[in-house]
Amino acid sequence: MSSPTLPTLIVKAGRSDSAGVLDLMGQLYDIEHMAFDSSRALAALHGLLDHPERGSVFLARQRDETLGYAVVTRAYSLEFGGVFALLDELFVMPSARGAGLGGALVRAVIEDCRAAGIPTLRLEVERANDRAQALYRRFGFTRHSRDLMTCPVMM
Repeated sequence: MSSPTLPTLIVKAGRSDSAGVLDLMGQLYDIEHMAFDSSRALAALHGLLDHPERGSVFLARQRDETLGYAVVTRAYSLEFGGVFALLDELFVMPSARGAGLGGALVRAVIEDCRAAGIPTLRLEVERANDRAQALYRRFGFTRHSRDLMTCPVMM
């Protein structure tokens, strides 16, 4: 496990970080048992990185090693009074967990939302992921009685 005393640097990713982000995405998707298509993921990542109005990717680095990432995207909702943000993905390498990197990434996302004037940040989390839920609750996230549903409209 990484030492909590090492300084953590949170930076916004650019295109030059694509390979590292894809590697972390692959690890996350593997752990979560989700299908991972690297070509599709790269196209989506570039679609985000090339259009900052859509959101950002944050990287957690210690020394020269990228140990985690967070993806925040933007959407629009009447319920939330306009633009809101979605914490779409958050991942810290298992060997680096417990060192505060997840919290540093969430804090960076929240600060970015505040700076952009975005009043609401949402996320989805696995019901069985107690550790992630505890992290999010520390930042003020609350559960809702609604279920997230998905409909693929293009195959």
